[in-house]
This record gives sequence, C-alpha cells and structure tokens, in this order.
Amino acid sequence: MKRFVVLLASLLAVPALASAASLSERGAAWAQACAACHGPDGQSQGAIPALDRLPPEDLRAAMQAFRTGERQGTVMNYIARGLSEADVEAVAAYFARAQAP
Repeated sequence: MKRFVVLLASLLAVPALASAASLSERGAAWAQACAACHGPDGQSQGAIPALDRLPPEDLRAAMQAFRTGERQGTVMNYIARGLSEADVEAVAAYFARAQAP
C-alpha cells in the first residue's frame, strides 16, 4: 500500500505535461514517476520488471496490453489508462536512449 501511495504521489507530481514540452522532457518526467516502482532510471533490482533493458517496442506493447486489460498488473492497468500515446512514446524513447552504448 505504501508503494501505491508513493506511486500515486509521483504521478500527481508530474502535472499534465504541457504539450509544448519536448519528447525528451516528457520522457524524463514520466521516468521519474516510473522510478517509484521500477527503480531509478528503470533499473529495478526486485520482482518488478526493469525498464532500462526493455526494447521500446516491447514497452509500447506492454502499455497497450495493460490499457486493454489483456495483461494484468497491480497498478499498471490504471497507470497505462491514464497515459496518452504521446506519454507512452516519450517514456519508450527515454528508456531507449538509456540503452544506447
């Protein structure tokens, strides 16, 4: 429950990002919210999947599956439904850049 409260607070701290914000800025802001569960820079050390090694197309597919309910999660279904396509793209691009050598 504590993790959920921290996650919710993180998401609320990322205001509806201005459409003028760059893809990079949006991705970095959402990645901070992801860190509540997935670890800093998506480097999870626990049971929650790491995002820093997930190919962008897999991240997009997972988010779509969470949105539709095809994939079940504890809070990800709710989070995925609250993100726009642009938000998902920004997060996927952010973590893809983190993978670059």
